Amino acid sequence: ATPGTPIPEIAGPRKEIMAEAGRLLGARRGIKVVGVDGAGIPDAEIAANGGFLPSPHARLAGPTFQEWLETQP
Repeated sequence: ATPGTPIPEIAGPRKEIMAEAGRLLGARRGIKVVGVDGAGIPDAEIAANGGFLPSPHARLAGPTFQEWLETQP
């Protein structure tokens, strides 16, 4: 890439809640998933403020997590 060229940003089609994704995956695999309070983990404040969400310039594509999970064996 040429210096100064923006890096393409691609994100899923919607905001996903990781606790819900974990619950769906656990249910699919027959594993009980329990939530934890993540307030004390590194970067918790950044996550709570949407810091890991895509920028307004991101291209939204792909299936939702649940749609993807339904395609897995």
